[in-house]
Amino acid sequence: MKFDKLAKQAIDIIGFPFTITNTYMNKKRHVKEIGQRISIGERFIHAIVSDEKSSDYTIILDAGLSCCSIDWHYIQPQIAKFACVLSFDRAGYGWSSPANMPYTSEDVVSDLVHILKKSQLKPPYILVGHSFGGLNMRLFASKYPEQVAALILIDAVHEKRYLSSEWDAVRKNAHSKSLKLFRLGYLTSGIGLPKLLKQPVGRKHLPGPYQKYVQYLGYHPKCYEAAYNEFLYSKLSAMQVVTAPALKADLPIIVLSSNNTDSTWVEHQSLLSQLTAKTTQIQTSCQHSIHLENPHIVIKAIQQFIENEES
Repeated sequence: MKFDKLAKQAIDIIGFPFTITNTYMNKKRHVKEIGQRISIGERFIHAIVSDEKSSDYTIILDAGLSCCSIDWHYIQPQIAKFACVLSFDRAGYGWSSPANMPYTSEDVVSDLVHILKKSQLKPPYILVGHSFGGLNMRLFASKYPEQVAALILIDAVHEKRYLSSEWDAVRKNAHSKSLKLFRLGYLTSGIGLPKLLKQPVGRKHLPGPYQKYVQYLGYHPKCYEAAYNEFLYSKLSAMQVVTAPALKADLPIIVLSSNNTDSTWVEHQSLLSQLTAKTTQIQTSCQHSIHLENPHIVIKAIQQFIENEES
């Protein structure tokens, strides 16, 4: 990563007119954060807390790789009608400060502990993780089992996806291609090439008023750095989950799976469905981003768990 930083600096200098223009355009596109900035040492994490609760549970939402808190634009207000909800931007994403290198699932969990403490959001927690966010939420549940009431995995990745020892030739090539794209995005983000090619970090399109956030956050250089950093060290994050204490055997887990028919993905979803004795897998007809395509499925899963526990 040190070489990459030097390479990016060189590209920014060589393309100085474009760098200046892109910096100006980023400032012009600036949109104020939706939530609050929570300080962690010399940096801060952006978090959105919706606290109109009628339940004792706190719901924590963690988005997938390259995505941030605005991914939950529809789900969070709906859940807030019956529980306290927290979404946040991992370091470098959204409105959060960039992180020190590397930034792994262990660091996400550490930041989340600080956020919960400073926001005075008490357990029990229901952890909701989409895709890569599922790794982070599983690690939190492993480290703080007494605080976690349930885990909901939205088409989450299994750790084997990022362990090279588990790859076949197809997966190896796919990972190599993705890494090159993430690196290219990071290296050229300063001069604005991804913006020119209309390749933002995270979502390209969100409904109505949320599109302005895509235009600002999606093309900010620090977000490209965050995505590349997260993907570059994904193996380390996966190993942290592998070596973490086992989840509580009776931890309720709901695995929401997409319609992805890739044999490896199907196998990994099956492995997730065996994490504990109280794991339930729900097969959906949705694509990978179930929480955006059919948010009611996620809301219903959370609501029914709370109702069953409180009845």
